[in-house]
Amino acid sequence: MVKTPWCSIIIPTLSDNPPTLKSLPPPEELERLGIELIVSKDMGWRNASRTRNLGAMKARGEVLCIIDDDAAFDFYKLVDVIKKFLNESVVLWIEVPHILIVSRNNFFSAGGYDERIRPIMAETVELRMRFKRMGLRIHDIVPEMIDLRHLREHPEPRYLLNQKHLTWIYLEYRYLPLWRLIWRKNPLEVARRVKWVLEWLLYRRYKRRSILSKR
Repeated sequence: MVKTPWCSIIIPTLSDNPPTLKSLPPPEELERLGIELIVSKDMGWRNASRTRNLGAMKARGEVLCIIDDDAAFDFYKLVDVIKKFLNESVVLWIEVPHILIVSRNNFFSAGGYDERIRPIMAETVELRMRFKRMGLRIHDIVPEMIDLRHLREHPEPRYLLNQKHLTWIYLEYRYLPLWRLIWRKNPLEVARRVKWVLEWLLYRRYKRRSILSKR
């Protein structure tokens, strides 16, 4: 009889052999510890948020641990941190390289990562806000706690695209009043931001948040 894992490690990637695998023990050790490994391959959509969500759909564990494919860390320290800090009201988080540890129920209740927001860091801002709106507490993991290292340079987000998506997020969560989102001294900047707001209103109406959400 196959034992149901308590935790699923999900690695979204474009690669057939992501570097993060080097930080994990052999499959038989993962099985002994009750941990499932899912390498979620991006099949051409170039959207890490969708790849993460697809990995979560395949997962059987009650705890989801979603890790960027270019992270190096001490696996056993990571497991200790999960067991020590995680519960139904807490989300464990590292921004770069991105690691999210959350209960399966809370991840699916949130609707996963918002696939409408391109994965250049704004999508993690959105998900943090969503978790907080659900009443969950974000516990930031200090990289030294798990000997975390980034194995490759993280490209700088494209400024305008990131600003556009942050505008969408602030609009969605009413983080700033509308006039603050739009008003700039440069009329071209104002026009650009009005366009962004209108685009988001259309996205909200006609595009689902993710493959995990009902709308």
